[in-house]
Amino acid sequence: MIGLAEQKEEPDWRSQDTGRHLQAVEEKQGSGRQSSSQHKLTRFINYAFVIVESLILFRIFLKVFGSNPENAFVAMIYRLTDPFVSPFLSAFNLRPTRFGLGVIEFGAILAIAFFVLLNYAITKLIGILASRP
Repeated sequence: MIGLAEQKEEPDWRSQDTGRHLQAVEEKQGSGRQSSSQHKLTRFINYAFVIVESLILFRIFLKVFGSNPENAFVAMIYRLTDPFVSPFLSAFNLRPTRFGLGVIEFGAILAIAFFVLLNYAITKLIGILASRP
């Protein structure tokens, strides 16, 4: 019976291991919350860029197919996309190229490429900053 008493005094390795396991699970859940907020922020940024890029792409199609700029809907699309496209039209002195009734606006194409790259850079930066301790 003396041997049994000595065994009870020794710490049980299984309870220590369980405590470490619970601590590890809690840490993973905490980091899961961070990655969830990171994921939400990244999704929001992606959606915002997709909306801008889609409007610019729609502008390109309207210009290529020679839509009437006096139409209310077409004018609205042009007004919405002007702030995003005009820096590229004026910075590189890119003049629209006419063919038939349509126009190819190289500034708008360049704007889409810029916003795709900017979206990629921002989401990668968020991933890098979120992974830092």
